[in-house]
Amino acid sequence: MRAMVLRGKALAVENVEKPTPGPGQVLARVRACGICGSDLHAAKYMDLMMANARASGRRTWYDDDMTRPLVMGHEFVAEVVEAGPGAESWAPGTRVTSMPVLFEPSSESGYLSIGYSPETPGAYSEFVRMSAALLLKVPDNVSDLVAATTEPCAVGLHAVRAARVQPNENVLVMGAGPIGLMTLLWLKKERANFVMVSDYSPERRALAAKLGADLVIDPGKEDVRTAVEGALSGLTKGVSASSFGGPAMAPAPDVIFECVGVEGTLQQAMSLVQARGRVVVVGVCMKEDKILPMVGINKQLSLQFVLGYTGEEYAEALASFADGSIDTSPMVTRTVTIEELPAAFTALADPKDCKVVVIP
Repeated sequence: MRAMVLRGKALAVENVEKPTPGPGQVLARVRACGICGSDLHAAKYMDLMMANARASGRRTWYDDDMTRPLVMGHEFVAEVVEAGPGAESWAPGTRVTSMPVLFEPSSESGYLSIGYSPETPGAYSEFVRMSAALLLKVPDNVSDLVAATTEPCAVGLHAVRAARVQPNENVLVMGAGPIGLMTLLWLKKERANFVMVSDYSPERRALAAKLGADLVIDPGKEDVRTAVEGALSGLTKGVSASSFGGPAMAPAPDVIFECVGVEGTLQQAMSLVQARGRVVVVGVCMKEDKILPMVGINKQLSLQFVLGYTGEEYAEALASFADGSIDTSPMVTRTVTIEELPAAFTALADPKDCKVVVIP
């Protein structure tokens, strides 16, 4: 079967072995798969990803030889074509998605990460193995392109739920890439009071406005603090500068979601957020970064890092598409074939597109 293969930092489209479903697994034909920012990072920073995984005590998919071929792709919708023993209830032709985890008893941990395990191909290919126990049937009224956004949508949901955002709170989302916009969608659904989004890309700012942002900010032309203070001045009053009293501070976001992942953005978020506010780190910075701890101490900030989602959140994201409460379709700005994938990875360095989806 055709697939895009990563070896070290080189991408190529090749013929690879078609997988066979084992017990409790199905083989499914990939109908659509989104390009994830994590995959862009992997293609460029695989060595750093492995080093950071080891430093955090996490299991790595490469121990020594990072030239072993890897087929990425974990934001997928697929169609069952063959069921392994114990998975016969999943009929061929059924459209499904799932968390990108494959239960595999023969592996050391008992499971493989679909899209990040050299032992099984991800969905930048024609076929993918999936665990029957994790399958979710895609509702008939949900298109393939939207279903392929279930995984990043669940990431946004998890971030918002972890932050415990309240309806009376004002929020700034830094970064209008796919995860920033997914976070925006859930903030609006959860009825946050006033949601602002900042991004350098005019295309992504336009998407943020279309998806319901109350204010969009161009940090290349506007001072973010000034724009935020101006927008919130009529909504909230200043708060005490410290627990010991003092002059009132200008209005500021109660919660900031850092969805950029570049050096300096985390410190900027800490400077912008309200005293006793929360900074939720969703963006993945691949390099060392600097913060000023005393800013966090003086403002008594909560700094929270989030990762992934739960199985329940994944199912809720898919259900939100079916009931119409979340619509990610405007975010899918382009589709490509497997043959076009390497060029698409290069093009996404320029953030004109939002979510690019592969149609094998």
